[in-house]
Amino acid sequence: MKSTSRYINIAMLSAAGSVLFIVETLIEAPFPWIRLGLANIVTLIALQWWGLKEAFAVVVLRVFIGSLIIGRLFHPVFFLSISGSLTAAFVMALAMQYNEKLFSLIGISIIGATVKNMTQLSVVYLIYIRQITVFYLIPLFLFISIVSGFLVGIAALLISKSSVISTIYRTQI
Repeated sequence: MKSTSRYINIAMLSAAGSVLFIVETLIEAPFPWIRLGLANIVTLIALQWWGLKEAFAVVVLRVFIGSLIIGRLFHPVFFLSISGSLTAAFVMALAMQYNEKLFSLIGISIIGATVKNMTQLSVVYLIYIRQITVFYLIPLFLFISIVSGFLVGIAALLISKSSVISTIYRTQI
């Protein structure tokens, strides 16, 4: 990818991810810590089109920008989001690289959602709530991961196959 177009593409996906991140905070959730993870759509697209380095850039930018706008920069939610998102991006990249024939984009999204939720639960335990009972939430988080990962994966698949969006983002690669 050419340098200038690379930065433009990363900026465009980061902006889209930030908007999704902000919009999702406005949606009433059944519990304060349960979200669909709509911003992960852009992470999946970045991984699929360009790779881990660009996906990491998109993750960091979208979490920083989104957290800054909603007033949660360096808030506990920020640390949960950045740790979970970076870990999920890394594991999804591994799944894409080594098991491309085994997992569809939807399967990779479910893996990413699961890793993100388990990472966040571990960070909550290690930093905020040092009680083993926090892990009683694992079955709930696994269920949420499957549902949200499936929905996010479908959205990412549809967007990545859209000829209009594909043309815009894939220019000059």
